Amino acid sequence: METIRFIQAFSSDFLDQFFIYVTMMGEEYFFMSIVCLFYWCIDKRFGYKLGFAYLSNGVFNTGLKHLFKVPRPFVKDPSLRVLRLETAGGYSFPSGHTQFTAAFWTTMALEFKKKWIYPLGFVLIVLVGLSRMYLGLHTPIDVLVGAALGIGWVFLSNALFEAAERTGRKTWLLILVIPAVIGMFFFREENYFKVVGTFTGFYVGYLIESRWIRFDVKASWWMQALKIILGLAVLLLLKSGIKLILPESIISDFARYFLMVIWVTVAAPLIFKPLARFCGSSAKDTTDTTDTPIARDP
Repeated sequence: METIRFIQAFSSDFLDQFFIYVTMMGEEYFFMSIVCLFYWCIDKRFGYKLGFAYLSNGVFNTGLKHLFKVPRPFVKDPSLRVLRLETAGGYSFPSGHTQFTAAFWTTMALEFKKKWIYPLGFVLIVLVGLSRMYLGLHTPIDVLVGAALGIGWVFLSNALFEAAERTGRKTWLLILVIPAVIGMFFFREENYFKVVGTFTGFYVGYLIESRWIRFDVKASWWMQALKIILGLAVLLLLKSGIKLILPESIISDFARYFLMVIWVTVAAPLIFKPLARFCGSSAKDTTDTTDTPIARDP
């Protein structure tokens, strides 16, 4: 608490807005937009890897929160200054924002190995963790453990994904999925069901798309822009629309997030493929096989 008070002693209107924007870089809208960008437009395989690392971290983090049940710092000390309270759902330990940010930048660094990514990722992990303390939503131990878990978990997630891709045995990823589903019998809470619904939907979508759809991310720049605008718009509509249709329950939360990710991984690619062909923006095979000599036995 003393550390939080020390950080908040430097508070100002500028720092309030600065750390509110910084903490938004550790939230689901930011990460899911980046995952969709890679998956739909840049590198589908890395989109899968990033999605599994991020979502499995989400399950891990939410499960730990409900296992330890550590109250938020402002619950222990109501005198603390609190901002962006709407991002403080559930328990405090470990910090989800910090864990997700650490997982994201670790995955990016391991994939691209660019010198500028390492310091950028480190600074953003520190800033997001600092923002959570400045806003009065987490303690230093929440942030430090969240960062360590986010970094460490990525190596496990990446190893399983690479093994599944290399061997073609995508069922190996059930090592991550099955414990998450089993946890639903113990952690009967809205946030846990949402993140497991998202993770399960992502895995099911991965199986379906890899086997039957296999869409190509290549397209013209304006088609890429259309993918992002259309894809994210429908995703937001589904998030709000399904909630109006389904009864309010944790099972409905699971189903809603499951269907949202099925849109991302299966339905959207099914639409993008013919749309790209119709607009003439997909890569065309220009090889003319009609004049190719055919070798014949004498």
